[in-house]
Order: sequence, then structure tokens, then C-alpha cells
Amino acid sequence: MKNKIKKIVMVLWFGILISCSSVGKRTVPDSAVVSRDVVVNNSIAEIKQKFSEDVKSEDVGLYKKGFRNWKVILYGKQAYYQVFVTEDGKIVSSERFEYK
Repeated sequence: MKNKIKKIVMVLWFGILISCSSVGKRTVPDSAVVSRDVVVNNSIAEIKQKFSEDVKSEDVGLYKKGFRNWKVILYGKQAYYQVFVTEDGKIVSSERFEYK
């Protein structure tokens, strides 16, 4: 009889524990998601405007991991450039790095 009561109490305890635990949910911001071409073209335009160097679309590396910003690497003649772009195509930052 004691074992039966223990089992019932354990089952009820686990039921309460599971029902009271919360499940986190991720809210997606209201933003337009753009194509890779838009990300590349925006990055090329940023480099041309900020550093006055023309970079061809063949000389671009595009990286994305999870829900983070796009990381775009553009390879120019004298230097390479790193540009971070949001999912909706806005430039976050851009930097120039010299070849070694």
C-alpha cells in the first residue's frame, strides 16, 4: 500500500514539475529578409563609397551563422574588406585590412 501511494505521489510530483516548467520562445523581429544578391550589392556599394575601390562580385565571400548578421569579405587589389550586414540589408560596419 505504501509503495502504491509513493508511486502516485511521484507521478503527480513529476506531472506538476513538467507542467510548471516554461518553454522559451524566440520572437523574430519585424524586418524584411533580403536575398544574398542584395547583401553582396550593398556591401560592394559600401566599399566603393567609403574606400573608393571597385570589387567584383566574384571576389566576395559571404558567411552567415544562425540568426546573426551576414559577414561579407570583399577581396580588393590592395586590401580586403570586412562588412557586417543585417538580415534586412543594412550595413552595420565596414573595415579595411591590408594584405600581409
